[in-house]
This record gives sequence, C-alpha cells and structure tokens, in this order.
Amino acid sequence: MLKSFRPYLFPFRLLVFWLLFFVLFRLWFVLWFHNDWAVENPGSTWVSFWHALPLDVSFAAYLLTFPVLLWQLGIAFGTRAYPGAEKSIFWFNVLIFSILIFIFGANIFLYQEWQTPLNNRAVAYFKTPSALLDSMSMPFKMVSVVLYSAFVWLMVWGYKKVVGAKIYPERTSPWSLLSLPLWLGLLVLGIRGGTGVMPINESAVYYSSHLFDNHAATNPGWSLSHSLIEARSTVNRYVFMADSVAEKQVKELWSKGNRDFKFDFLRPLFSADSILVHNTNVVFIIMESHTAQVIEELGGEPGVCPNLSRLIRDGMLFENIYGSGYRTDQGIVSILAGYPAQPDQSIILLDDKASKLESIPGVLHENGYSTAFLYGGELTFANLGLWLTNQHFDKIFSESDFTGAEKTQRWGVDDSIMLQRAAKEINGLRPPFFVTAMTLSLHPPYDVPFQSKWSGSSDREKFLNSASFVDHAIGAFFKSAEQQPWYDNTIFVLVADHGSTQPGGVGMDRPQSRHIPLIVFGKPLLDERRGQRIHVYGNHHDIPQILQSILNTGSDGPSKPIQCHWSHNIFREDASEHIDKQSYGFAYYTNENGIGWATAHGKGFYEFGSKEWRIFEGELDAVDRANAQAYLQTLYDDFLSK
Repeated sequence: MLKSFRPYLFPFRLLVFWLLFFVLFRLWFVLWFHNDWAVENPGSTWVSFWHALPLDVSFAAYLLTFPVLLWQLGIAFGTRAYPGAEKSIFWFNVLIFSILIFIFGANIFLYQEWQTPLNNRAVAYFKTPSALLDSMSMPFKMVSVVLYSAFVWLMVWGYKKVVGAKIYPERTSPWSLLSLPLWLGLLVLGIRGGTGVMPINESAVYYSSHLFDNHAATNPGWSLSHSLIEARSTVNRYVFMADSVAEKQVKELWSKGNRDFKFDFLRPLFSADSILVHNTNVVFIIMESHTAQVIEELGGEPGVCPNLSRLIRDGMLFENIYGSGYRTDQGIVSILAGYPAQPDQSIILLDDKASKLESIPGVLHENGYSTAFLYGGELTFANLGLWLTNQHFDKIFSESDFTGAEKTQRWGVDDSIMLQRAAKEINGLRPPFFVTAMTLSLHPPYDVPFQSKWSGSSDREKFLNSASFVDHAIGAFFKSAEQQPWYDNTIFVLVADHGSTQPGGVGMDRPQSRHIPLIVFGKPLLDERRGQRIHVYGNHHDIPQILQSILNTGSDGPSKPIQCHWSHNIFREDASEHIDKQSYGFAYYTNENGIGWATAHGKGFYEFGSKEWRIFEGELDAVDRANAQAYLQTLYDDFLSK
C-alpha cells in the first residue's frame, strides 16, 4: 500500500532531494574554509546546517513550483501524458541542478577572494569571461571541469534514487486536481518562509556573532536571486533614521574638515630660465590589492616593500587610510572621482550614474593638463574602459597596446613591463600632465616572473612574493623616472585600489583587510613634509580633496578646483601646526554584509543580517555608530538620485 501511495509523495521527495543538494554543497563550503571557523567556538559552524533550513526550504519551494504544476497538469490529461510529463520534469531538474552546481561552485571560488556570498556584481563580471579565466591556472580549470562533470553525474544518480522515475500512480482521477490549491498554498508558504507579515530574507539564518557561520547558513542560490532582483532597486534599503537626521549628521561630520583650508605642501618651482612654474605634474600609481599588511611602516610584514619604504622616508605617509570597497572597479572610482563604494552596487557598472561623477582627470583636463592612463590588463572588465574614456584621458593604454611576448601573466602584462612603458609614455606628454598607472601583478593566481625569499606554495607565500615583485617594479620605475626632465616637477601619489584578506587571512569585514597605504612623494615637496606621518583617519575617496590641497600650494594651482562631493578635506585648521600628531577623522568601508567604521577611538562592523555591531578595536560609542549608519543612508540616497 505504501508503494502505491509513493507517487503522490513526488513533491516531498523532490523537496528532500533539493535539501540534500544544499547540504552537500554546504558541507563542501564548511570544510573548504575550515580556517575561517570561529577560533573560540569552532563547533558553532556546524550549527549552520540547522539554521540554514528556512532559506533552503524557501529556495527549494521556488524550484518545486514548475515541476509541481507540470505534475498536476499530467494528472489532468491522464495516463497518456505521463511519459512526456515525467521526461519534461526530469530534464527540467537536470537543467536546474546543472546551473546550480556552477553557481554553488562559483560561490566557493569567489568567497575565497571576496569573503562574501555570490551576488549580482559577480554576474556583471561574467560579461568578460576571458578576464576571469585569465586569473585561473590551467590545472585549476581542468580540475573544475572534472569536478563539475562529477557533480552533475552524482546529482543525476541522486535524483533517480531520491525522486525516482515513476512519479504518477497507475490510475488517477481528474478530481486529483482539487489538491492543486493545497500544493500551491504550501509552496507559497515555503517561499515566504511562513505566515509572517514580512517574507523571509537572509537575516532569518543569521545566528552567530562570527560572520563566516552566517555565510555558511546562507543559501547561495537564494542569495544570488535576491541580489539580482534588487540590482536596480530604486528604494534605499539602508534606512536607519529620518533622512533629515542622517543628512544633518553627515554635514556635521564634514564640517570638521575645512574644504577651503590650505596647507603648505609644495615649494615654488622655477624653470631653467627662472620663470615660475604654475602647475605641478601629477602621477598616480594605483596598486592592485596592496594592503597595509605588506607595508612595514603600517605594522605589516617587514622587508616585503623596501622601495615603498624609501618613498615613505622621503615623502608623506598617510597612516590611517581605508579602502571603502574591495574590488578594483570600486577603488578606481573612489580614487579618481571621490565616490565611496556601495554595499550592493558598483556605480561604474551603471554608466548613466557613473557619467555624472566629477573626477580628477576630468577637472585637470579642463585646466589644460595632458592626461594618460596605463594598465596591463583588459579594460573591458567591469566597464572600466568606457568610464575612463568618459573621464577625458587623452591616451589610454591596455593589454592590446602591448605585444604578445609582453603578456607574461595570465591576468596580463606584468607591472615591471607596464611601469617601464609608463615612464617612456610620460616623456611624450605635454606638461603639465596627469598620468595614472594601475598595477595588476598582485592578483590571483600570483604568477609573477620573480622569485623572492617567499617561495612557498601557500596563498600567503605567493601573495608576499607577488607584493615583493610589485615593489621591485615600482623601484625600477622610479630609477627610470629620476633620469627624466619632468621628474623634478612631478608629485607622485601611490595608493592601493583596495585591501586584501591576504597575507594575514583576515575577513573583509575586519579593518586590517581594508587598511591601505597612501604615499605622497616628489621633489616639489617642502623639506618639512619629507618623512612626515599623517595620522588622520580617512578614505581613498578623500584623495581628490587631498590632491586639491596639495596643488593649491607652491603655485597658483588649477584655476578650476576639484569639487568631488563625497571627497572631503581631512585636514583641519586647528591641527595645522601639529598635523603629524593628530588622530582625528573617520573611515568608512562596506560590502554586501555590512558597514565598517574606523576612528582613533575604535573600529567596528555593523552586520545587516544580524543588525549587530562587532567591535574589533577600542570602542565605538552611540554617536560613532549613528554616524556610520547616517553616512551609508545618505550616500545611498545620493547614489539612487543620480
């Protein structure tokens, strides 16, 4: 009798199949990232399998909807429709789990880099698959294909065992269709996560103060689907207070820095015939993933970057600068246009919004500067080329402007070759000029043509070896630049596009992974600025105003000032005499998981899912916490309004 009743259990058997599917990939995720388990309570990670059930059931209910409707349709048409309906349901599920195997596998691959579940931003990067494939070694690609094929075979076998090929009883009656409203009702309840007023979301599975545990409990398929649906949302989902209150708090934050206040940074420069030079050349070197963790002067690994250490000794080091985002597309907009990263979006991917941003190259171009941008990789990735073109760079060099022999890494042309090319190209520019060179060698798979004392095969060792190579390339660039006629009238700004989890293996919610170097160096600096340490807290989206302060001294400066709205002057008038002894200001950072806030008093991270603050250093009082939330709320309103 039980056997004859079994076909009526098809929806429940399919539900069990999907729950087992999720358990299998969660097990892989948990074991793969065993180093991310909570040190104080590693057993808490295993509880994620229980807490994951609400989202797992919700996503499974979505996946059951079409098969259940088709199953009921077969019942309506009778036994002659059974074979066709059974085949359609089987192949539909094969298609779905073949797609989900790729998604769940990609979630593990990307989590290693981003420390956040797969989201809509990753899907945007899939538009340039060649750039993604370049970051993978050939053995990795081969293993991925084998693993994918094995999982598809395993799921086909599992489906036949759990669900079975026979999903209809021998005889049915059209009256069986009366159960359709019941099935639909159950599916709606599953999708919504119950009968509550609000439908289910990620917060339903957040149970731990350790962020990795919550990510383990989050269903990657549900999370990605939700992220895609919200990708073009016109509603601010980060509202913590009344808009008027948030705007007032942000204005008070900015009022502590005087946008028009000037410091003396540069000495007056004269040409060979004693004519005052009014505009200083500017060269930016944006360093891929160059975290403070490899800068000895910022408490990082000693000996990795001796050339940057030399620049620090002879230049200005900003000790408390943080990257607001964690990807290059976020970092380049922050540095060049002074626009902070958003938790769930990347403004550069939305050309209608990104085109409205004022930028350093755009303003300096209007002031008569020649402009150029150099990069050794593909600029089709994440819309970079389009945005850079719109910022009035006169010349843009990318991978296609180098020979095949010069492409020495899977990601593109290594930094040594690219930076030497930059030194040569600058010679052909009419002064004054603004040049940006962006490195790429400190990026997985870390296949640099260089061997330092870090020779191991671990991610940590490969990261340190690549960082050492980038430093070597920068040192060689400055040796070449010193021989050029434009060198004495040029200010160099070196900054990371974003931080990194490596080499310390810290999560992207922690301030250590977002802390980045910012170095200002060059002959035009006043002697008293050489070797100076700036303790002020700030972000790399404050660089446009920092640059404006620098260019305003020692000469007349650009006639049109740089006015990037979200970039603020981190220097305060009351600190003009003791700027190197002050530790004021604030730094903001974010990702899909929450908001980070850093001040001289403390550093913490507010998780959207748990709605709780995690304090990593010192303390953040109620004012600091409210400031962080007001900052994001106001920023996102501004983002939506563009």
